[in-house]
Amino acid sequence: MNRKWDFVIGIPETRDFYLGLSLHSWGKGFLGFGIAAALVTVMYWELLALPGELYLEILAAVGAGLLVIATAVLSMYITTTRRIKRDFRRSGKESYIQHTEIDGFGIRVTVQGRQGKVGFDKLMKVEETGKAFYLYLAANQAWILPKKQMEDPEADSAALRQLFSNVVESRRLKLKKS
Repeated sequence: MNRKWDFVIGIPETRDFYLGLSLHSWGKGFLGFGIAAALVTVMYWELLALPGELYLEILAAVGAGLLVIATAVLSMYITTTRRIKRDFRRSGKESYIQHTEIDGFGIRVTVQGRQGKVGFDKLMKVEETGKAFYLYLAANQAWILPKKQMEDPEADSAALRQLFSNVVESRRLKLKKS
């Protein structure tokens, strides 16, 4: 396999990457906030001796938990989006071109005249989402391969899945099913 792409990496692609990182690292925390909100609701329901059947108490607790989770996720989305927009404004650009070449030996990426080259064994992780492939160089740094910018997203994604499955250890892969 020898593929070359020129991806335009802008705010949406960068936002999706960082939102994924945040959701992964904060997912259990959001669940904890929701459970805490549900427990507090039950505690106050009992403390205030609010009238109603048990199902109303359960419904209120679940509703409070879901509301807290939704509020936390929305807050993370807004702050992440603002931070990324601010960072792009500071750089003076709204996007950049990421020239990407992948062959049987590794990956070469050129951005603004700076080139990086990595063998498959040096990738920390390869993750596929509905929108992109992320080739992790570090825990919070990855090359982004947006699927919608590929010539044939389905065929290219299938080829990348096959290549990564052959050359990257399975414990470092998080790919969609074909």
